[in-house]
Order: sequence, then C-alpha cells, then structure tokens
Amino acid sequence: MKPIYTAICEHARQSPMQVAIKTIDNDKTISLTYGQLQRKLSALHETLETWQGKRIALYAHNDIDWVILDLALSYVGAIVVPIPLFFSASQIAHLLQDAQIEMVYVGVGLALPVIDNMDHWVIADTPEIEALKLEQSNHITGRFYQLTDNTLTSQTPPIASDFCKVTYTSGSTGMPKGVCLGQDTLMRIVESLSDALADTLVNDTSNTSQVTDTTSNFGHLSVLPFATLLENVAGVYVSLYMGRTLVTGQIDQFGLLSNQAFDAERLIKIVRAHDIASVILLPQMLKAICEHMVANEKSQICTSTSGECTPSTTLPSLRFMAVGGGKVSPQLLQEANALSLPVYEGYGLSECGSVVSLNTPKAKREGSVGKPMPHASVNIADSGEVMVKGNAMQGYLNHDNSNEDNGIIATGDIGHLDDDGYLYITGRRKNVLISSFGRNISPEWVEAQLLTQPIIYQVAVLGDGEPYLSAVIVANPNAASADSSDLQSAIKQALDIVNQTLPDYARIKQWHLAELPFSTDNGLLTDNGKLRRLQILETYKSALGL
Repeated sequence: MKPIYTAICEHARQSPMQVAIKTIDNDKTISLTYGQLQRKLSALHETLETWQGKRIALYAHNDIDWVILDLALSYVGAIVVPIPLFFSASQIAHLLQDAQIEMVYVGVGLALPVIDNMDHWVIADTPEIEALKLEQSNHITGRFYQLTDNTLTSQTPPIASDFCKVTYTSGSTGMPKGVCLGQDTLMRIVESLSDALADTLVNDTSNTSQVTDTTSNFGHLSVLPFATLLENVAGVYVSLYMGRTLVTGQIDQFGLLSNQAFDAERLIKIVRAHDIASVILLPQMLKAICEHMVANEKSQICTSTSGECTPSTTLPSLRFMAVGGGKVSPQLLQEANALSLPVYEGYGLSECGSVVSLNTPKAKREGSVGKPMPHASVNIADSGEVMVKGNAMQGYLNHDNSNEDNGIIATGDIGHLDDDGYLYITGRRKNVLISSFGRNISPEWVEAQLLTQPIIYQVAVLGDGEPYLSAVIVANPNAASADSSDLQSAIKQALDIVNQTLPDYARIKQWHLAELPFSTDNGLLTDNGKLRRLQILETYKSALGL
C-alpha cells in the first residue's frame, strides 16, 4: 500500500508529533507518532525487501504490530493474508494450504491451533527476522513461523503484481474462499471514503506541527478485528491516509467479546475516555448501545473539579458511526437518531474491496444504505439482484475465474435504487443467513453437521439478522417415544458435540423440539423434499423467541 505510506510521510513532515496509532492495554497506552511510524516503516521496507512475492499470514490481535506489518509487507510486494481469530482449526488449516502460506506471524498471547502437518511449521530463523528482533523489538513482539515442507503448497504460486491482499470470508459453507484484492482496488475505496468524510473527520487545529502526544478529537476506534476487511480498509487505511489517530487494542476491552456477544458499556466508556470520533459497528452492536443508553439515561458522571454533571451515556466526541455487515432495522435507526447518535448505514462486500455505498452527513436517507461511492457503479438486474461494477476483485484464489462477467460482481442481494440514486437492500437471493454480527452462514452447512447425530432426524437452522443461530429439530422416530426429559437431554448432548466442531458464529444457541416431522402435508417441505424455510420460521418463531 504505497499510497498509504506516501500519505504517512506527508503527515510526518507536517505534524511529526501527531499520534498515528494509540494502543490501549487496560490502563496503559502505547502511542506511535506519525514521525515515529514513518521511520519504523522505512526501516521495515529495507529489512523486508527480499520478501517480495512471499505469502505472509497475520494472526494477531488488533495491535500496532498488525498494522505496521500489514503496511510494510504490502509496500515491499508481499501478499498479506489476514487470519480471522474466530476461524476454527479446520478453517485455518484450509486457509494456510489454500493460500499457499510460506510464513505466519503469530502475535503475543496467541498460538496456532493444532492442525494437520503441524510439525511442518517451525519458528522461523532468517536474517530478516533476526533484524526485526533488533530493530522493532518494542512493537513486533510475536513470532514468525515458516513452512518447512514446500510440497504442502503444490499449487501454482500467485503473481505478486496481481494482488496485494487475500481476504477470507467467514465462509457460508465452512470452507471459506480467498478474495484476491489489488492495491488499486483498495486505494479507490480509501480515497472515496477520505473525500466523503473530510469535512466531518478532519483536524482543523492550527499549528499542527505543535501537536503533542494526544489523540485529538478525531481518533478512530477499531472495534472490529483487523482481519475484517471493512475495518482494515475503512478503519486502518482511511484513518492513516487522512492523518488521524488510529486507536487499537484487544477488542474485548472495547466490548466485542465474541461473534455473538457485545458489551456496550465497555465501548461507551472507551469512547468517552479517549474522545473517539468514529467507529465501525455491526447492527447487533448498535442495538446493544441503544439499549444500554436507554436503560441508563438517568445515570450521571460528575467532574471532581467543577462538579458539572453529564449523562454517563452521552458520546459528544462521536461524529460518525458507520453501521453495516448485516440488516439494520428501521426501528433501530429511529432509536439511534432519538439518542442523537451519528449513525450512517452502508453496504459492501469483500468481492468489491468492502464499501460499495454509504450514507454520509452530506447525503443521507433513512432506510437506504446510501448512494454508491465514486469508485463503484451499481445497477439492478431484471431479477432484482444488485450488480456492482468498477471495483471488482481479481477473483477467488485457486478458482477458475475465466467466466467472470466483465468485472461485474453479482452480489446475491436483492435491492433497488430510488430516483435520487440511493440504494436499498431488501433481501438475499439464496438461503445464506447474515447474522447481526455480520457473519455469512449457510444453514445447509450447519444442518449437515447436526444431521450427523443419530438423535436428530430433521433440522432447520434459522437466524437471519439475529445475533445467534436457532434450530427447529425433529427427533429420530426411534427415539421419539422416549421420556421427554431424556429426549431433551440427548438432543442437548448432540448439539454440544456438534457445536464444538463449528466456529462460534455458526453454533446453535437456541432450539425447539418439534412435535411433528416436516412434511408436505403440513407445508414445511417442498414436493422434492426441501425445507420451506419461510414457513418453518413463521411456524416456530414464537417458540424460538424470534
């Protein structure tokens, strides 16, 4: 990402003492100014220049090491492959082989899970890494592991000049695909977002060269993992490109406890304490924030000096809360507006480099996902499917992309454009569920895992727009005559077994035991034996609390 480095150099020249990255570690903070960041990156470029074309995976928390390695590796022409921390062991093993990873950086506090061929991954000891230990010991504190058996990556290596990043989706089928993205694709988004937000998120302080070690009121708090492309591009790259302060740290401090749990109080405290100006949220996170603010609207915080009191949940420093990655209900947007939260809904997908459209302070329409950004052109197919052109991926890694339609991405989403050019998303073409935490999940995949358990005869997995998955289960007829408590216990045990094999976002949290099987007679099966998902949802949603 050479344009990002060029921008960092300019910020370092104009405002060398402005904080570029601030990492929060409970009560401690570690800051890196733009001057320091530029010098570190310059040294890294010299150290890592021989890694051009190498495929390097990053498996680390949201810390400074992730950011500077991502920037430096991209600059020298390496291919960066982030590993989501929520991936299961089998998904990580698939990623390492599919992406033909040669080296993995594992951050402090983490360890690669036990996978097949684990003995072929050893701690790397190369001249470059030895130099890193000496030059960057304060910030790059994890370990590099390298693959010793090249036969495990026998596929044709990718061409370094074609793309600089491979981002793996959460996987609607269990084995995620790698989306190949080039620097130009990513930079078009960075430039579009920076231009759109310049009036809202720009430090207008005079004499910026005199700025001291402070984040100012324009810090961006990275609540989502860096391995999430949206945060990587719209959070990290945009913040540094604009010359703002990127505020990082292990995300559980900021409220994101897992793919299914979020503590709004933690986020609110951090935003207030560090004068955060922007965040990127998922719908379920915004919902939790609104609920917390309503429940605690009478709580006050008083300063010890002046005695002045303000509501403990107000967030006066926030100027921009981007929300996307899943369905946002109109009611939730109304609640956020009533609480004076600067919420702007957007839309995008990895295959287009992340953001496609976004509401902004200058162009906002409730219920829409905003107007398409300058880098993307959106059309609606006759089928109602949203089609995006102008910022497409280079293709899926190791897949035949020869049939791609002239750079047009078929999103799989149904929507429409209004007369003023605002985009509305109304549904999905296929059965893929999108949780309120932004994870794409194929119900058929989870159902197949559940049906491996003898006690389960039929199952329908639900949860579109919800924080977790639910299931309607039909017990095996041979066991249906058993005592009710024994049957419930057996199904719970089966669910526990299957859940242990699934990543956390695909686990069943709520379930209901159906009295009758799904059939054509009760309208819950099609004539060819497929589940009628909408009918099943309507029949059982009250029992599941949906």
